[in-house]
Amino acid sequence: MTVYACCQTNVVSVKPDASVQFVAKLMREKNIGCVVVTDDHRPVGIVTDRDIALRSETLCGEPELALIESIMTRDLKTIRKDTGIFDAIQEMKTSGVRRMPIVDSGGRLVGLLTIDDLIRLLAREMADIARIIGKESPSI
Repeated sequence: MTVYACCQTNVVSVKPDASVQFVAKLMREKNIGCVVVTDDHRPVGIVTDRDIALRSETLCGEPELALIESIMTRDLKTIRKDTGIFDAIQEMKTSGVRRMPIVDSGGRLVGLLTIDDLIRLLAREMADIARIIGKESPSI
């Protein structure tokens, strides 16, 4: 199974010149924990609710006018949509990230894989295995 089969495809993204205030409001309204920053549909950064909480205080001047590119994580790890689940898990572990943007062969954003997505997938697989075991087990 590829990451594209279990990732979120309705990803909220903004341009680097979006304001921190706009992104914070967007995240609150959509009840999401991160936004991918894109330039020409290609991921160039990611901002989480934690980034906004911890980094926006360090902005000089008027923080409400600060651009999201000033606090986004730039060293962004992405994975291709045809990557297998196991390889994606390994990459997330190695990179120490909880979210990874999914890109197509042209590097354009097509999805977002999160630890929550992987846990939901694992839960479904475990439930399927439990049903198989239940059917094959003798009645007590």
